[in-house]
Amino acid sequence: MAEPKNALAPKVTGANKLLDWVAQKVNPQWFPTAGRTLLETVQGARGPITESNFSPEERAFLRQLIEFKGGDAGAVTYKDYKALQNKLYDEGQGALQARPSIFSLVEPFGNIQTTLGQFSYARDKNGNLVVTDTYDFNPIHNRYQSQEAQTGDYGAVSPYGWIRNYAGEKIPPGYGRNVRVNLGK
Repeated sequence: MAEPKNALAPKVTGANKLLDWVAQKVNPQWFPTAGRTLLETVQGARGPITESNFSPEERAFLRQLIEFKGGDAGAVTYKDYKALQNKLYDEGQGALQARPSIFSLVEPFGNIQTTLGQFSYARDKNGNLVVTDTYDFNPIHNRYQSQEAQTGDYGAVSPYGWIRNYAGEKIPPGYGRNVRVNLGK
């Protein structure tokens, strides 16, 4: 996504300056999809995020999530991840990490949830299932949102919360990357 005309680049503040300094030095290839995508983006990548950014297992989970949601077009929300988690658990397929956290990055479910989050999907004119979105983060605007982002459901400041808060400053809407993942027919 191109930067808005006449707009200043986002600025990171406070402790996020230190996190940004570290993020600029780390090799994105050392991380699973969600971490790699975040690091590549904060380091300046602006190309679209496509199916090549995801492992075969992550693409299979993405297709499973969309099939669970249903239809040839629609949108996946965070509630859909939780509903699919419950279904899989009820079927004896194990408990998946339904809340975004550092620990959710070790499986396809968590990597899709923390990389794409909410997204739209539709069949294109050739019958391919295509996911579209913009990879960016809504900034934290008030004390309550900041506390919620930093604590999640765990009641204590967490690494995921720090990263989420940083990403809200570094990659706000209008400064992210387009997402177009073609999952085929």
